Amino acid sequence: MFNEEVQQALAYGVILSVGVLHGANDLTLIRITSFKKNKSLSFNKVLVYYVLTVLVILAVFFIYPALALFLFLVISSFHFGEQHLREKIKEESLLSKMAYFFYGLTILFMIFNFNINKTLPIFLEVTELPIPKSFFEITFVIAVIGLVITFTSLMLKKQIRVNLVEEIFQLLVLMLVFRVADLLWAFSIYFVLWHSIPSLKDQIELLHGKAEVKGIKKYLKSSWIYWLSSLIGLVVLYFIFKDDSEFFVSILIYFLAAITFPHVIVMSRLEKVKN
Repeated sequence: MFNEEVQQALAYGVILSVGVLHGANDLTLIRITSFKKNKSLSFNKVLVYYVLTVLVILAVFFIYPALALFLFLVISSFHFGEQHLREKIKEESLLSKMAYFFYGLTILFMIFNFNINKTLPIFLEVTELPIPKSFFEITFVIAVIGLVITFTSLMLKKQIRVNLVEEIFQLLVLMLVFRVADLLWAFSIYFVLWHSIPSLKDQIELLHGKAEVKGIKKYLKSSWIYWLSSLIGLVVLYFIFKDDSEFFVSILIYFLAAITFPHVIVMSRLEKVKN
């Protein structure tokens, strides 16, 4: 019901608030998970490793953008799938990791294919390579086939606790949302509602016991400075590139990619500690 400009404004709003917030406590989570594994790390050491990782990813994007985008898609696919399926997997295995990857890949390329006219210019902007429409269609088909095979194998081996009807229904709902929403708004809806909020819940439970008002307040108190720093940086970039919306989306992709790589490592450690 909203026009494209309103959808994009809403998308930036939820990404910069809840989306960025869900990765704002990575430094604390690294220290907590390390302590639980009997490996004490100082804050300064964690900070140096984290910043170096972000800078390396940014450097790869500027030197080899196509490679960086490919790695970002692979890592993000795995991360999205792990967040959704990890608690439903009885035993971690290569097959379960493949299921994580194909689930996330299905989601991402479902978004891309339903918004292909917006997706192609962004990929061209980031990679400087003319990627054909067929690439997105073929990749989506491969992702769906891979997801069906891995899910079927896990179910036959009784290694996954899942309501298949519910999972299919969720995918159909997402398909409908992606079909009617603008590219950035479609991604934001998934990124915030299906990914960031469940991730925040897991983090608050690990750090503060329960995802209730008291725990949420403690989480915000410990993470607001990192969130605010990220927010200020992105707002500055927005005003610099606001006349070139496609380029700003590329910058947003760079930013999300740079923080996604270390964040995926952190969240994988968190899931292991939880288990």
